[in-house]
Amino acid sequence: SSSSSSSSSSSACSAGPRPPGSDARPGWRVALTTMPATRPTLGVSFWPDFAYDASGATTLGVVTDKKGPVLHLDFDVSTFEGPPVCGRTTTVFGVPLPPGIRIDIVPISLRGFLDTSTGECRLDFDARFKGSIFGEGFIALPPMTVRSPLTTDATRGARRSATGSRFGTVPPPSRKRTGEGSEHAARGGGAFATTNTSATTNACAGGTAGDVAELVAVASVPKVTGRWDWLMNALLQLPADALAVLPCRLRTWDPRAPRDVETGAGDAGDDAERSVVRALDDRFEIHAHRRRTGPTVTEEQTTMAMLTFGAATFVEESHQLVL
Repeated sequence: SSSSSSSSSSSACSAGPRPPGSDARPGWRVALTTMPATRPTLGVSFWPDFAYDASGATTLGVVTDKKGPVLHLDFDVSTFEGPPVCGRTTTVFGVPLPPGIRIDIVPISLRGFLDTSTGECRLDFDARFKGSIFGEGFIALPPMTVRSPLTTDATRGARRSATGSRFGTVPPPSRKRTGEGSEHAARGGGAFATTNTSATTNACAGGTAGDVAELVAVASVPKVTGRWDWLMNALLQLPADALAVLPCRLRTWDPRAPRDVETGAGDAGDDAERSVVRALDDRFEIHAHRRRTGPTVTEEQTTMAMLTFGAATFVEESHQLVL
């Protein structure tokens, strides 16, 4: 059945809009933006699925290689914008999570490939989930490190399953759902200022035909260890399956292309799309500049720091022995 699903997706893709990135080359830049969801996006164990709103959150990356129609993508997780899972962003059956509950998503890596001929995309997302109740100073739950193999096709775990949608097969979202009325965008998520104007740009706006898909993952969450591990393992019945649904828009563009002409990521006549791409490219340059000009530590400084730390530890331990 998977082969028939693949062939139908491929034929639908060839008959419909082309997936993004068909003209991309190594060195081109990419941006993955979370779009408004049409179904619950997070689930774990036997608990009801959560509606987690991260619309507008955008992660930047580059095309590292191209083999035929397949682009290899590597994202810079320091640009990850995913908001925490909490009462402001997450509901269950329309009811916000209780006050005090917060789960921060700390990305470790995000990389994979996009087949521009079929719209198939697979991304491996490794992240740590750090939970707390009324702040880490009150109850800091043991972090969970989870590898989520995101795919536009079908995936299955021990007890959960999900099916995504390939690029080129998803109808473009309505302007109402991608406009400034988005709840997350209204809270400042996914909206950023360009260098040329103080107006903010909503990354969900604009877009081109075929650049929207739905990635899904069913990840295995192991038991946790540490303080409060008994609470986490009991509440979530760990080990267990976790579900993630990521409706997304993928943009690619050539950073060397003049900004006043077609960028390769969008229609030259679409002012909204060109504005978003310009703002994303500005953000990419800002992060690149920070990496280049960030503080550097020499080998001598590292040695001195280790010696200082060792001396301080020795003094502290000697003091404890005297007491």
